[in-house]
Amino acid sequence: MFDLDKYLADMIMNCRSAFGERLLYVGLQGSWLRGEAHENSDIDVMVILDRFSVRDMDTYRGILKKIGSYEKSCGFICGKDEMKRWNPLEVCQLRHTTKDLVGVLSDYLPPATREDEINYVNLSLGNLYHELCHRYIHEDREKNAAKLRSICKGVFFLIQNMHFLESSHFILTKTGLKEAVSSEDRRVLELEELPDVYDFDQAFSSLFAWCQSAFARIERLGGN
Repeated sequence: MFDLDKYLADMIMNCRSAFGERLLYVGLQGSWLRGEAHENSDIDVMVILDRFSVRDMDTYRGILKKIGSYEKSCGFICGKDEMKRWNPLEVCQLRHTTKDLVGVLSDYLPPATREDEINYVNLSLGNLYHELCHRYIHEDREKNAAKLRSICKGVFFLIQNMHFLESSHFILTKTGLKEAVSSEDRRVLELEELPDVYDFDQAFSSLFAWCQSAFARIERLGGN
């Protein structure tokens, strides 16, 4: 049985040993934070150093291999200056989906506004809409049917942020979000759980129609 607490304690101890006071921040993200992980889920950890180099990448990779479960290791590491200059469109998502383990993430994030959050949602929706249209036209039906469920995994983050903008309540888990959103949003969230054999036309049309209506929802929030 995988022991997350031991993994994180070992990682932090080894990072402190390797980087010393240069280690500014460690945070947990992803399915393990949401309580939705299974035994083979990726372990998403965010690390910030005072400065960052290729040598530091080598050191960090060595730490992850040393503590075990390297095949599940995931996440992000960067320098303080890069984080301070990060795209403000992503700040809201980072702030709400990261649990502080060492340091406080907000100390290293750039300032961000509600307009940035609206633009993040608008950009994410546009990317989803574009991918749906492109795949439907330029790939065969079998590939589209095989890919649709994985595309729907990313819809969770989009609806998560739309709900936050509309309600001022950021819901971390998929279960909690399904209980809070409208029936239309819930149906889209459940597309990820489709069985291997499913009605592709119905599922695709449902997601496509939801995307079209979502653009209007964002416009009402103040997006362009």
